[in-house]
Amino acid sequence: MSDPNTMRIFVGTAEGKRLAERLADRFCPASRLLVTLHDGIRPPRGCTVDRLGDTEIGEAAAVIDALDPFDRSSVRALRDAARRRAIPRLTFRPRGWERHPLDRWVEVRDLDGAVGAVASVARTALLWLPPRDVAAFATVGGLRFPTRLARPPVGWNLPPRFEPILAPPPYSLAGDTLLLRRTEAQAVVMRATGAERDAPLVRAARGLDLPIVMIRPPLERSEVPARSIDVAEDWADSILNPPDYLRTAKEWR
Repeated sequence: MSDPNTMRIFVGTAEGKRLAERLADRFCPASRLLVTLHDGIRPPRGCTVDRLGDTEIGEAAAVIDALDPFDRSSVRALRDAARRRAIPRLTFRPRGWERHPLDRWVEVRDLDGAVGAVASVARTALLWLPPRDVAAFATVGGLRFPTRLARPPVGWNLPPRFEPILAPPPYSLAGDTLLLRRTEAQAVVMRATGAERDAPLVRAARGLDLPIVMIRPPLERSEVPARSIDVAEDWADSILNPPDYLRTAKEWR
């Protein structure tokens, strides 16, 4: 049974974490904000984290999808779960990077598009992708793929031309510029995450006049996402603190 004073937020990005902290400051403890964490995100301050990695809604009367949009299976599972329960759902997708006039982006729709495009722009391409996606480039012959990793891989069974480079965050323009020079990268392959931690690599490639094979985030049809924390906060307020006439209508029904 749903609790009208409980909202659940599914957090899979740094911006999603900031949103959860803003909502906790605004609505707790009068309302309950339950958090499900994805993708190794650290627990948001002031929130109750009670689940990891699933898409179960539980007792919440409304949900916010602040997942990584590239995690399409979780996004779709959450969407379907909310539809089955007929409860309000907000998709939170902050605006991505604005393309600078000096950026040399080769924009592609998905990982397959990146695999198909990379050979046309470079012979050595730095990969900044989830480890599970790196193996897809093994089908591209004759190229070298230095691969930046935020944490040690569980296993690394790729050919020598895939050089794992352990480089945990935080990242900086100077550090990423040095990385590109040391690896002799002629291009970068990465996702258009829009995240602050990834922005130095975009600026470093721009400064060295290197192309980026940029994988665009997937879009779900018919979705109109909230693009800012302020908009998401207003939506949460409308759910947790509805006007009196709406409260009366619900009681009358």
